[in-house]
Amino acid sequence: MLYRSVTAIKSKRFIIPLGDIVLNQLANFSYDPAKCSLAESLFSALKKIEANLPPELTVVDFFRTLEQPPEKALGDYALPCFRFAKAIKKNPNEVATELKRLLEEEKNPWVDSVVLKGAFLNIFTNQKEVAKALVPSLVNGSGFNILKSNADHNKTKVMIEFSQPNTHKEFHVGHGRNVCLGDSICRIFTYNGYKVIAANYIGDEGTHIAKCLWGVEHYTGSEKLESVENKAEWLGQRYVEANNKLKDATDDATKLQYNKEISEILKQIENKSGKYYDTWVVTRQYCLDDFNKIYKWLDVKFDHFFYESEVSEASQAIVEEYMKKGLFVEDQGAIGFDMSDKKLGFFMARKSDGTTLYITKDLALAKVKFNDFDIDRSIYVVGSEQNFHFKQLFYALEKMGFPQAPKCYHLSYGMVVRPDGKMSSRAGNSFTFLQLINLVIEEINTYLEKYSAEWTKEQKEDTAHKLAVGAIKYGMLQADPNKEIVFDPKEWVSFEGNSGPYLMYSYARTKSILRKAQEQGLKGSLANLDLLTHESERDLMRHLYDFNQVTINACDNYRPSTIANHLFFTCKAYNRFYTEVSVMKAETEELRAARLSLLEAFADTLKTGLYLLGITPPEKM
Repeated sequence: MLYRSVTAIKSKRFIIPLGDIVLNQLANFSYDPAKCSLAESLFSALKKIEANLPPELTVVDFFRTLEQPPEKALGDYALPCFRFAKAIKKNPNEVATELKRLLEEEKNPWVDSVVLKGAFLNIFTNQKEVAKALVPSLVNGSGFNILKSNADHNKTKVMIEFSQPNTHKEFHVGHGRNVCLGDSICRIFTYNGYKVIAANYIGDEGTHIAKCLWGVEHYTGSEKLESVENKAEWLGQRYVEANNKLKDATDDATKLQYNKEISEILKQIENKSGKYYDTWVVTRQYCLDDFNKIYKWLDVKFDHFFYESEVSEASQAIVEEYMKKGLFVEDQGAIGFDMSDKKLGFFMARKSDGTTLYITKDLALAKVKFNDFDIDRSIYVVGSEQNFHFKQLFYALEKMGFPQAPKCYHLSYGMVVRPDGKMSSRAGNSFTFLQLINLVIEEINTYLEKYSAEWTKEQKEDTAHKLAVGAIKYGMLQADPNKEIVFDPKEWVSFEGNSGPYLMYSYARTKSILRKAQEQGLKGSLANLDLLTHESERDLMRHLYDFNQVTINACDNYRPSTIANHLFFTCKAYNRFYTEVSVMKAETEELRAARLSLLEAFADTLKTGLYLLGITPPEKM
């Protein structure tokens, strides 16, 4: 039988019996060599049971059907045999029994034991084989690059649009969740081999800006915009004051006058002329500068910025274009089309007063994305209050004939709320992101005070920055996107429990042990990894082995929380391992060297996982 490695071929340790056709079928699954080997063995075994298998049944079906049992005591993999038994018209229990016999006869090196449970095969992998394949790939870094070679993903260009703050408003904690989520999704998709374009769509025009500038015009306070540090926050306060002034107007004539003044400001901005337009240009840049400071602090980068003001004319043009094509029609002065077949009401592309809507600008922006950037998939990271908006948008794009429309996805997420309820810029009770940063850094500096005598000011500031970023990002990402977050900064900076600092401390602690070993002239070794037989070592290696599969699941389901929680449980497994066995005082030099290599593999995996969450852990704590 011809033996080839799964990755065509990345590691000589990943040896399984494969023909050319099977090798090609499993090429994108080489991140899990044990599962590939089991799939091939089981597929071969089924062919021995029934020579004439249905042609649609392939080795990939076995790979996909092999699952991880809910409890580790049940095995590393489980195969329900019902589907395969049905395909060959045999009893599932009998098929399972025969597959077990044939698998044991083959003596696949990855198999330690097979337990029969009715129509299920519970398979325990050979821990020594896992150690020999896993630890070297993590230490040399190849295990973290294997998903980048996915041929299908390599051909797919994905634009991920996130952040989308409005100028002339403060950057609040809700914006923070969007930024953390979008940045992590970009990193996860890149790790999985996609060609990613990180995009930001800035809301730099509209009624809210006209209200803000009107509020600036009527501001009577002594604090001047030019002298404040956070200008976006100052402008946001003027917006709140404007809303309150409008709401408190006592008579219709006053309200009419106020709205007339605001309309004039909006008109000047749209026409790009007049004193309010000049003020808009200056204040807009102030806001963009403040946003960029936050992005830099968070280590978030964008490949391209779109601006709402740049697609205003294009949005009018797209209405004209699709009126000529017969899709958009006039209805009581408004222009759009009926979406009642999808229970989405009337899609309005232009109001009766001749102005377009925000969604019309999204149509124009999507056309730019598809045509100018040649993307295959478009992901929008936007809060759940816009769910209906995106249902209408994607259906409109489909009816307009864009082939990418089915590949558009709205990554909806829940709001970040205060313990006493939802925040609102309009109501003026939002918690700004800069306030959150300062609060978290204050908490962290209290913890780091004990290092003041031995650390330089620069070391302390750098560590505080990394811990603050990690605390905030992990706090934003560890919950599933569809759930609301009740933010609790004190809980986020805790060094115990499911928090960013706990994970970062686990990393720094491990790096400290490795440094001490190096200072004593002790090094890890890959020569005797078969000595890693303790149950706590098995549990830790299983978590490390599953890392790539977890990143695939996170990518497929747009869930960074999948990675966050896996890292948390990996750290718990690591701490159990470190409690139950000795590394520096291991029974033999060979075992100590093997465990030092396992520590290195753990540290590298944790650092990689944190990177996918946008977190850079400090090397010392």
